[in-house]
Amino acid sequence: MKNLFLTAVFLLSAVCVNAQKELAVENQYPGDEKAREVYLTAVDKQANSTAVRTTWVANKPNSNWFFSLEGGVARLLSENSRDLDAFDDLVPTGGLSVGKWFSPVWGLRINATGAQLKGYSTSTTGLWYTGKHYPTAGSIGYYSGDGSRFLEARDGGGYTNEVTYAAGTLDFLVNLKNLFTHYNPKAFFNPVIYAGLGYAHTFGSNDFDNLLDLNDNVTAVNSIVEKFGLQLNFRLGDRWDLYLDAQAITAPDNFDRLAGGSHNMDIVANARLGLTYRFNFRHFIKAPLYDQAEVDALNREINELRNRPGTVCPPAPACPPVPVCPEVKQPEPAKTEELTPVFFTIGSYVVRDNQLVNVAKAAEYLIGHPGSKLELASYADKNTGTPSLNLQLSKNRSNAVANLLTGKFGIDKSRLVLKHYGDKVQPFAENDWNRVTIFIIP
Repeated sequence: MKNLFLTAVFLLSAVCVNAQKELAVENQYPGDEKAREVYLTAVDKQANSTAVRTTWVANKPNSNWFFSLEGGVARLLSENSRDLDAFDDLVPTGGLSVGKWFSPVWGLRINATGAQLKGYSTSTTGLWYTGKHYPTAGSIGYYSGDGSRFLEARDGGGYTNEVTYAAGTLDFLVNLKNLFTHYNPKAFFNPVIYAGLGYAHTFGSNDFDNLLDLNDNVTAVNSIVEKFGLQLNFRLGDRWDLYLDAQAITAPDNFDRLAGGSHNMDIVANARLGLTYRFNFRHFIKAPLYDQAEVDALNREINELRNRPGTVCPPAPACPPVPVCPEVKQPEPAKTEELTPVFFTIGSYVVRDNQLVNVAKAAEYLIGHPGSKLELASYADKNTGTPSLNLQLSKNRSNAVANLLTGKFGIDKSRLVLKHYGDKVQPFAENDWNRVTIFIIP
């Protein structure tokens, strides 16, 4: 059974690797604008990284939790279960889980499960645990004087006994798709393997006081158990998943109160259908990685280039090694003086840290010229997106810079004139430079 499980995991992993196609950056976080914004600040560094090789923004303690409820069938595989048909002694089972994903690749959960299993023996002989401190061997006395029975004769031969148990485990989860490919929060199918360690309690009984004339109860058995499983998740929406689950719980030989025989462990095999609800769930966001020394060097270059009359240059690495800066072409006659534009990453209107110095310079100008206004003209590059999306994106860029000027630097909003042109006007010949907000003195 172990070899079969490992083979299934290997084959499923291979299918995931071959079937998953790389997603375009703008499609990685559909419907989650905040996640998309932060992700895009890091796209130049990590665009081609698989999920397992990517650095992710740390989760807040209350984010990315989930709750699962499941039900299905279980079967006890013990000493003599090979003598039964495959579907004999299937019993209903259920479980619930609470867990948290710490990255797109791995997570933890606490799982509780249980069932009233049916044990099977070909005879009454063996080492039976029939009292809290009295393991008893032999083939006599398994029927009490009042008709209560610990072992019940089975049609067709052999004996059955009930094994009621409950177990709790801590499971380590691995998302196979995200382990080998890019993270896509909208993916319909996510296979997850898991392994866990925990505690199981096989309940005793107070119904057999005359058993073996010992006036003893059927004993409870406590066990350390291991769990292995494969879960196939199907996305129903941002908060709901439906899943199929196959798992095996391995326990010591005395889990069913019978020791000995050809097995050195008992196994509880489960097949289940479940539903997962994700609460306070957020898409995982790639961490914006950059070298602070590089940012400082870019700011020094900006300050040097800013003094060139009538020209502006974006920060490296967009600039060539020996910058040849184009003249600004505005839709309306204007002068730019010494104010350096704010440049954005693809599809984003988040003002990056290395662009704050340019916003601060614009604020200094307005503070130093109390009677002046400042126009914020924003654009989007024509090689990305659609005209309608780019128009809205350029509007968002103007609003983002204006919000910094008013909120961070205390500039009166009435002194700002916000314009947005989308991709209809391209002030720079270099496509990537047109993701920009330009300061214009009317």
